[in-house]
Amino acid sequence: MTTSHTILRKAFPYFKWTLFGLLGLNVILFFTEQTLVEGLDSLAWLTLLLLFEWETSQLDKPYVSRWEKWGIHAGRILAYALILHSAAGYGAADYIAEHGPVDLWNALTWIGIVLLLEYDVYSPGEYARWEWYLRNGAKLVLYAALFVFALLWGFEGEWLDTYDALLWILCFFAIEINVLEFEEEIPYRDFPDADAANVAASPAADPASEEV
Repeated sequence: MTTSHTILRKAFPYFKWTLFGLLGLNVILFFTEQTLVEGLDSLAWLTLLLLFEWETSQLDKPYVSRWEKWGIHAGRILAYALILHSAAGYGAADYIAEHGPVDLWNALTWIGIVLLLEYDVYSPGEYARWEWYLRNGAKLVLYAALFVFALLWGFEGEWLDTYDALLWILCFFAIEINVLEFEEEIPYRDFPDADAANVAASPAADPASEEV
């Protein structure tokens, strides 16, 4: 490992948590400067982001207790309920007539991304090479769409929406880094000796997971 790589790895957590802190400020701005729907949507997404950060940073570890497991699940269910409620609001005819359809497209694209991340969390390392490429190819397309939506808001002069969208992309990039770092140590399912390596790295292989 080179010195520059080591420095980047040490600096990355500070960069990541700075981004998360900026998102927290954005949630306050959306409650005070935008609609209630957008404020609740931002709060739900921040909650979901932090839950993904927690889970993807320890994909190779079991839940330490039932409280952790079900607490995370409860938080996720509540966040998804608010996100779907907001998406329905963005899809309402009067909302689209006033604000346009981009908010709805953006919400649906993000839902697609988090569904793929859910797959990462619940099936860590349990995929073949083609599956890995398909999943990450789909993510690239969805993230590219989000970048286009951010540009559209910029062209319309919606600078807070543009800044917020780019910030969210960077924050979820940090989550993707967690997943990629875990996958570096796991061979594809269709590789020789993959089964043994997956068993060794799986949370189910840890006796502590029996407590969950």
